Amino acid sequence: MAAGEFYKGKFLRLKFEGKTLFHATTCSLSIATDTDEIASKDTNGKIFDPGNYSGSLSTDCLLADKPDGSTTVVDAFDLMAFQLANTKLTWEFSNGVAGDRLISGETYLINSDFSAETNGIATGSFSFQTSGDIILGVSV
Repeated sequence: MAAGEFYKGKFLRLKFEGKTLFHATTCSLSIATDTDEIASKDTNGKIFDPGNYSGSLSTDCLLADKPDGSTTVVDAFDLMAFQLANTKLTWEFSNGVAGDRLISGETYLINSDFSAETNGIATGSFSFQTSGDIILGVSV
């Protein structure tokens, strides 16, 4: 991506095991750093020392069965099966354009929610906890 260009939300996707979520509507990545708080009789304020980090992912989708024979997408039911089997998944957060930023690692699905209003399309909402290193790289 050329300097100064914006990443458009429509094109940023989460991938699990190299496959995008079918009919995804949102996705997010959050990284938090633990801090050790240090204070003594010789400090006037608190000193914070950064420690380890952790990450969480979330995504929402419209509920739909993926196309038969599809090798490029997972659907909500695939994700639920990964959760029930306690499967560690590889993940990527990117727009899939070669040369653009890519964030990746491993994760566990820790929460699945399904919602169905009388009027409207049923939806799925998923939360993940990263496991191990979060890697900042470039799409190839």
